[in-house]
Amino acid sequence: MSADFQVDPDLSEFERAIVDTAHRFARDIARPAGIKMDRSEPEAILSNDSPYWGAFAKFRELGLNLRETSQGLPAKEAARLKFLVHEELGWGDLGLGWSFYAAQFPAALAEAFGRSDLAEQFTYDQIGCWGITEPNHGSDMLDFTHSLAPPEIGGSKSNCVVAKKGNKLIINGQKSAWVSNGSIAETMSLFCRYDEGSGKPNRGAFLVPLNLPGIKKSRPIRKLGVRSLTDSEIYFDNVELPLSHLVCEGEVYTQTLAGVLINANPGMAIFIVGLARHAFELALRYAKERTQGGRRIFDHQAVRLKLFEMYRKINAARALARHVLLVHAGNPSPQFQLAVSAKVTGTQMALEVTNAAFEIFGGNAQTSEYPVEKLVRDARLGTIADGTNDVLSLMAASHF
Repeated sequence: MSADFQVDPDLSEFERAIVDTAHRFARDIARPAGIKMDRSEPEAILSNDSPYWGAFAKFRELGLNLRETSQGLPAKEAARLKFLVHEELGWGDLGLGWSFYAAQFPAALAEAFGRSDLAEQFTYDQIGCWGITEPNHGSDMLDFTHSLAPPEIGGSKSNCVVAKKGNKLIINGQKSAWVSNGSIAETMSLFCRYDEGSGKPNRGAFLVPLNLPGIKKSRPIRKLGVRSLTDSEIYFDNVELPLSHLVCEGEVYTQTLAGVLINANPGMAIFIVGLARHAFELALRYAKERTQGGRRIFDHQAVRLKLFEMYRKINAARALARHVLLVHAGNPSPQFQLAVSAKVTGTQMALEVTNAAFEIFGGNAQTSEYPVEKLVRDARLGTIADGTNDVLSLMAASHF
C-alpha cells in the first residue's frame, strides 16, 4: 500500500525546489517548534527564547510567504505554488502554518488596494493579525449578505467602533479572544463598525499599528488545539488613527470581506489537508509496526479498510481545495459557495481522519508520547476557524 500523496508528476524544477524547501522547513523546524509550543504555557510564546521567533525568521528567510517567490508568475501558477507550499506547512504544524498566513494579512490588504502609503508602514516582514470577531459577535460578523442576521448587527451593540472625528479616526472597544496572532502581532487589519456620522449601520476595514497609545492586549488564551497559533483579546481606549488608515467602507467593505473569505476558505482547507496527511502517515507506520494477536494490526482487514478510507478522503478533499484555488486564480467572479465547500469538506475530513488515526493507535493515542492526540485536537479547531462550518454553509446556500 502506497502512502505517496505526491500526485504532481509535472512539477517544474522551480516548483520542486520550493516544495522540497517547504517540506524540510516543515519537518525540521515547524513541527518540533509546534510540539514544544503545544506543551508549553500559552504565555511562553511572549518570551525571547520562544521557538516561534526562530521559526518565523526562518520562514521569512526562505521566502515561504510566496510574495516574492510568486511575483511575475501567471495567476494559476502562483495558485499552484500556494497550495503546494501550504500543504507542506500544514503537514509540519497547522498552528504555525495558519499563524504565518495570518501574519501577512495587513500587508496584503494595503497591497490589494494599491495603497503604497500604507504598504510602506505595513510590511510582509511584520507579524500581522485580523481583528473581526467580538464578544457579542462571532461567525455572524462574516455574514456579509445578511442572510442570517439583519444589518443592524453593526449598530449600537457592536463591541468595537471606529468613529470619524474631523481628520482623525477614534477607536474604542474590544475584539474578542479569537484574534489569531493577537498577543504577538505588530499590526492589525481591523474590521468593525464604522461611525462616519450618518447614524446608519456601516462597517469599515482599517489598518492599525498595535503600538499606539490606548491599545492593550490580553494574555494568550489557553486552547484545546493549534496552540502554536496564539489568540488574545485586543482593547482600544480612544486610540487615534489618521483618516488615511481607513482602507474601505460600505459596499466596498462587503466586497472585501467576501474576497477575504473566498481566498481564506480553500486556503485553510489545503493547510488542514497537510495535517490529515500527517495523521495518515503516522497511522500507517504504526499499523505496520504494532502487533496484536501475534500479527501486525495492519494485517487485520478492518484496519486496512480504515486506512484506505483515510487515504481516499484526504485525496478527495485535497483535489477539491486545489480545484477551487485554481478556478479562482485570476477569476474576476469567484464563487463563494465553491470556496466554502472546500473549507467545510477539508476540515470535516481532517476531523474524521484524525479520529480514525486515534482509533488505530488505540490506548497509546491518548498519551502525549505519541503525536496523534495533538493532531486530533488541532483538527477539531478547523471546523470553527474563520466561521463555523454550519454558518458558512448556510451563507453559501444563500448564493444558490
